[in-house]
Amino acid sequence: MDRKIKGYNIFEILVILVIIGILMAIVIRPILVFIANQRLNQAVNMVVADLNAAKIYSISKSNLAGITNQNNNSYVVYINNDNNCSFDNGVDRVDRLINLPAGITFDSDFSFLFDRKGYPRNASCGLGFGPIVLKNNYDNYKTVCIDRFGRIRVENGSSTCN
Repeated sequence: MDRKIKGYNIFEILVILVIIGILMAIVIRPILVFIANQRLNQAVNMVVADLNAAKIYSISKSNLAGITNQNNNSYVVYINNDNNCSFDNGVDRVDRLINLPAGITFDSDFSFLFDRKGYPRNASCGLGFGPIVLKNNYDNYKTVCIDRFGRIRVENGSSTCN
């Protein structure tokens, strides 16, 4: 009796599933890191665009405008109506409230305004240069640096904006 049974046995199927599982475990982490880094880049681009918009508004309208963080993952772009250099909810005009992409947070609090010459100011109307540090879930950092002349640049890592 020469009977051949066609097909696969359970052991062969399990070996294939284990090989597929190992390959998936190797491939999935770099994909998740790539997605988190792209979200970090998107958040940095949003912050830089809103800083530039506040600066242009301040220069063109001769009124203080700026951004400040609300919590670790959102910030507000506003027009400072009372010229006290700090955000007062109800007094100052909120231009927009921005939520950062999922998994992106601010590393510390910040508040930047721009005067009619485009120079940055802080919450006490002093010279407001400094960093805005953003990070993702994998502890990758990007820093938005604002210098004393109002120039805005982006650096990789959490730097002090020398």
